[in-house]
Amino acid sequence: MENFNEIKRVINEWDPIGLLAMECPEDEYHPEIADIAKQLKEIHSVEEAARMIKQVFLEWFGEEVKLEECYAAAIKITAPTF
Repeated sequence: MENFNEIKRVINEWDPIGLLAMECPEDEYHPEIADIAKQLKEIHSVEEAARMIKQVFLEWFGEEVKLEECYAAAIKITAPTF
């Protein structure tokens, strides 16, 4: 998973659920990051990446995150790819 560390940096910086702000462990998002890294191989656009990231957090936490925020993260994560 060569993208894991870059995805981790972006997701932890974003902190979409606010867990790191509550002083949860720095690896709190590792399952979601692994899921994103795995699915990213099948993604062909920033828009698809944003929707996938939104879905990952919905599935893992049962909470909606804003698509605009997912889009911003997707741009950073996919920048070297697209």
